[in-house]
Amino acid sequence: MKIISLPLNLDNMQLTLWKMACEDYQILYQASKKTRRVFTFSGVVMGINYIISLLGLYQFFEIIFVDIFIALLLGAFVTIVFMNIYKLCLTTLNKNEKTFSLSYLASLLGRLIFVGFIGLLIIKGFESFLIFTVFEKLTLADYEGKILLSLRTIHSKFPWIWMVTITLLTLFILPFFIKVSIKAGSIYIQEKKTVEKNLILEDYKRFKKRYATIFQRDYNLSIEIKEHYLDPPFNTIPLIVTQNLGTTEDFIKFLNSEEAS
Repeated sequence: MKIISLPLNLDNMQLTLWKMACEDYQILYQASKKTRRVFTFSGVVMGINYIISLLGLYQFFEIIFVDIFIALLLGAFVTIVFMNIYKLCLTTLNKNEKTFSLSYLASLLGRLIFVGFIGLLIIKGFESFLIFTVFEKLTLADYEGKILLSLRTIHSKFPWIWMVTITLLTLFILPFFIKVSIKAGSIYIQEKKTVEKNLILEDYKRFKKRYATIFQRDYNLSIEIKEHYLDPPFNTIPLIVTQNLGTTEDFIKFLNSEEAS
């Protein structure tokens, strides 16, 4: 497999942002400047999402347990869990199709709804953090263990908070739209697709070799995997086996010979 070396002038901050954007930095540095800038911005957004998640979940747990240490510990843990789920949804959203097919749109919509619910939970916690801790508009002691009551109070006393919700929720799901905006025919997407395909083919080749080796070593049998597709292991093009079944006259002769016997 081709080994890609990174340029010396690529700073650590840019690499970190690309990693946070869930992109392959070894391929991304070969892309156009516009693509690199777009994913750098996506990494910045992801960093902001991490901060919002930590502060929002911390505030929720502080309301529940009224203990800063426990709130920080649980807030950090749940932030890692939620953001890993977020990154999994973002990473597995492959932009390989030239057109937006129905299946691709359904996949994108499902991810946005799922991530949106997570984001809404986090953002509501962050809004509570703003009201209770930053602006001190409400007293936290009055809402110990009463998350729903605190949220209802915030919404009734500060209706403008819904504008904050919409803004932050848009920011939260923005990396998905950034990834979708990259054209399928771009250098980055095509190079990434090639690298991923080669990795799969090489791994499948090693698997077939190991499969045959195990049977030969342990059972002294010469067995190999029989392919039923022209493009294993992707298996999208079936292998068509054609057989000459003969003519109608051949079939009649066969029946007559059976009767005669």
